[in-house]
Amino acid sequence: MILPLFVYGSLRDPLVRARLLGERADLVTCPATLHGHARQTVTDFDYPFVVPAGSDGSVDGDLLLGLTDADYAILDQYEDVDEGLYVRAAVTVQTASGPANAWTYLRGPTAPS
Repeated sequence: MILPLFVYGSLRDPLVRARLLGERADLVTCPATLHGHARQTVTDFDYPFVVPAGSDGSVDGDLLLGLTDADYAILDQYEDVDEGLYVRAAVTVQTASGPANAWTYLRGPTAPS
């Protein structure tokens, strides 16, 4: 089973997803919240990061369903996982239907400060 992806930045934009993955009717989203984390911005860097933030933190986003292993290869490249800008991590998010296991991209070890 392939986990859905919790998205909180540029991947929330359907046009960005279509540019990366093609026009896909099989990809659907639903609102979700990642608790225990916070959105972090860095001066002179255009994209946000998500970092662990303890029990008070939360990040609103969307759960992206319908992805394949091939999609994750494309998304890992887009998020510069090999370069360490982001890391793909397993998380649990809250949806209207209850908790759901998902992947998300967290701040990586080479991310700017």
